[in-house]
Amino acid sequence: FYEISGIAWSGRGSIRRVEVSADGGESWRDATLQEPILSKCLTRFRLPWTWDGGPALLQSRATDETGYVQPTRAALIEARGPTTSYHFNGIQTWRIQPGGEITNVV
Repeated sequence: FYEISGIAWSGRGSIRRVEVSADGGESWRDATLQEPILSKCLTRFRLPWTWDGGPALLQSRATDETGYVQPTRAALIEARGPTTSYHFNGIQTWRIQPGGEITNVV
């Protein structure tokens, strides 16, 4: 058993939902948001996860009060171009290896 936790933010308002995927975005589960949830502020989220020891691709995506859903990295690059880096809020992927090594997937 592990707890996946992180922080979500939106410049458009308060966070209403955070979803977490352990299979690279094939399926999503709702995380629990931790109070306080304030407009344009960081919001902590948590999700219990039972890791089977195999490889995993962890991702999270936030939805704010306006209905804006955090885009995938590919969608953000398509919209802004391949050299974008300013306010890059695309979904990040973290690879978990069977031995427990964690690396960022670009």
